[in-house]
Amino acid sequence: MSDPTPTLKLPMPLRKKKAVKAAWKPLLLQWLVPGAGYWAIGQKGRALAFFGVWVLFCLLGALQMQYCAVAGVKGGVFVPVQGSWLPTLGALGTLGIGPLYGAFAWAFGGAGTEPVRTLTQEYGSTYVMVAGLLNWLCCFDLWDRITGRWVFRLPKDEQIQIAKGE
Repeated sequence: MSDPTPTLKLPMPLRKKKAVKAAWKPLLLQWLVPGAGYWAIGQKGRALAFFGVWVLFCLLGALQMQYCAVAGVKGGVFVPVQGSWLPTLGALGTLGIGPLYGAFAWAFGGAGTEPVRTLTQEYGSTYVMVAGLLNWLCCFDLWDRITGRWVFRLPKDEQIQIAKGE
């Protein structure tokens, strides 16, 4: 016979209005300035590391889209296009970089640009999109951390340690 699995007494995560009330400010800060949401909940190391990666990716993307122009056509970021779902989906991913997306869309979006023109310009738009998608993932992680759901992502042995109070 096998031993029965112990019942874990883990803290219950926040739900519904309590979760939204606890998480909306850090999530908004995270979108406005990537890393600021982690800073607001006291995870300063994680905040600085993520902010550094975000700055590096946005800077590399801007430099590659600007200075790798071919025949006067700059590389570009995706902007929403009515009736076309793929550029709009790319724009939503890139929107994760926060308000800086407006500057990127103004400088590198629209009719005078193309998302893929040369290999290095494609790298530039990809850097910016990855920075945006990474920030969206950080928003999901931040939600889990604030509401207490992160405990349930841990392996069983670590959940048991938390339940025992070790």
